Amino acid sequence: MDEDSSAQMFGELHGEQLSAVTFVRTYLQLSFDGPCINVTNPLTVHAHTSTVTSWQPGFRDALCAQIGKVVSSAIFEAGEALTLRFTDNSVISVSLRPSDYTSAEVIYAHGFKNKGWFIA
Repeated sequence: MDEDSSAQMFGELHGEQLSAVTFVRTYLQLSFDGPCINVTNPLTVHAHTSTVTSWQPGFRDALCAQIGKVVSSAIFEAGEALTLRFTDNSVISVSLRPSDYTSAEVIYAHGFKNKGWFIA
């Protein structure tokens, strides 16, 4: 999938609510009442005055505090980040930098319109 198609697919998250966060042994799942993104790379939550990255103290609470918030934009930048901005200006950012890869797949997104899915 090219970058434009990826941007269009992730754009479907605009107006969607983060409905669940699931912690699995080696990855996280972000669910949006249909679409779901499995994340294996570091994820950072920027909320108001705090910034916390995967597995740092306070990370779980900061990420779970995003549940129920509505996505205002989703920006996919190949080799850089998948950035989800919420209506309160908080941000979830998944690193797509090769130096941060912890497995062969950084994200696996599925459940989008037209059975869209994506692996990076």
